[in-house]
Amino acid sequence: MGKISRYQFMTRTFVLTILLACCHVGLRAQQDAQFTQYMFNSLYYNPAFAGLSNGNTLTAIHRSQWFGYEGTINDGGAPSTQMVSYNTSSKLWNGGLGFHVVNDNLGPSTNFELQISGSYFLSLPNNASLSIGVKLGMFSSAIDFDQVVVVDPRDGLVNLSGKESQIRPDIGIGVLYRNGNFFGGFSTNHLIQPEFDFGQDQIANQLLRHYYLTAGYDYALTPDLTITPTLLVRSIGFDAYNWDLSVIGRYQDQLWGGVSYRQSESASAMVGYKILKDRSLSLAYAVDIVLTQAASKEPTSQEIMLIYTFKSKNRIRNLGRNIIRTPRYRY
Repeated sequence: MGKISRYQFMTRTFVLTILLACCHVGLRAQQDAQFTQYMFNSLYYNPAFAGLSNGNTLTAIHRSQWFGYEGTINDGGAPSTQMVSYNTSSKLWNGGLGFHVVNDNLGPSTNFELQISGSYFLSLPNNASLSIGVKLGMFSSAIDFDQVVVVDPRDGLVNLSGKESQIRPDIGIGVLYRNGNFFGGFSTNHLIQPEFDFGQDQIANQLLRHYYLTAGYDYALTPDLTITPTLLVRSIGFDAYNWDLSVIGRYQDQLWGGVSYRQSESASAMVGYKILKDRSLSLAYAVDIVLTQAASKEPTSQEIMLIYTFKSKNRIRNLGRNIIRTPRYRY
């Protein structure tokens, strides 16, 4: 079989799970990149997370979807994604700044985005807080016609060759609520829904709005061990939903591990460790075990992540979290 994008393998029916409530809805293809270690990459989904890391944090992730997959019609491997982000609090206002770049390769097509995020923090009664975020940037979509397999010789694409790319502006917004050790957020990407046509009507594509709901709770099981369950719900146009449910355990703020389940797709395991004496550099690895349509994919997807926290004099944002005498999972 030929080269496959990850979106061709999304299920026909999704289940919306929001805090254990379920309902059935229809499918619309997801266009954003996906990450198993999403809980370390919250800025990508919601700009309201800008400035919430304890220090100036640089994160890099490489994801290999269906690791080792090769097409049988043309050359090339499985989809792969690279992301770099930076997150810091602001000295100029009560909020934060961040940026991220993502390169998402899906066979003959490649998506690239650059986004700058800003947030503002509001204090609420009962020691709660609200963060409001906006991100502005650009989204580039490219296609390599030399890699496109044309079945019908009368197709208008048969005589096209080389690479073509288009760039469009992109906007996203988000909010994040915190109270004690609970957090919950909602955001949307691609508000203006840019279109890409490459001069060919049959391959015209609109970047649809993507909605994200995040929720989690930091639970201090012992003075040395913190357990954090998190939920990420993805929606495209409010008529299709998919969710990830994860549990991460962190020991002495240096070692962490956890498991995750992506609805109707895969189960995952994650492990990470702070490898320097000052605990400024973290190395993490995640592996997905494919559970659905495994015959047409390789059995695993894999991610490698590096996180470096720079020394900073910026004040730490507590933002409604209870202060407990234990290392806890941080965003």
